[in-house]
Amino acid sequence: MGYISEMRKYIGHSPIMVTAAMCIIYDKEKGILFEKRSDNGMWCVPGGAIELGESLEQALAREVKEETSLDISNPKLFDVAANVHMIYPNKDEVYYTDVVYEVNEYTGTLKYDEESTELKWFKINELPESIMPTQIEYIRKFVNMLK
Repeated sequence: MGYISEMRKYIGHSPIMVTAAMCIIYDKEKGILFEKRSDNGMWCVPGGAIELGESLEQALAREVKEETSLDISNPKLFDVAANVHMIYPNKDEVYYTDVVYEVNEYTGTLKYDEESTELKWFKINELPESIMPTQIEYIRKFVNMLK
């Protein structure tokens, strides 16, 4: 059981602050890798909260592996988005600080976990319409950087 799940036992759905490591996996041929969330059906980039004792890069590698089955290497810091507010379908409320990395080096075969229903590459000029509102700004910034 993860740190946040453990904390929820004590605080219920009350707001908490969380640091998350997020990953824009970009392939010049394929585009950006998105996962379709199983809890709300929206598209997002892989990533998640750091656990106690983890570095951001360790959390990033773990989350990407769990959510996509890919092994990543050489993540590059891209952006930091603070005060990212989200209320999950189960009513858990979180204020995230998303530390966003760009990753161009990865190995493995795509396979999603229970947090997702699909993994899909999207060309930068054909991104999905239903992107998580908490991620739109830094994804848009990344796409504009490539143009």
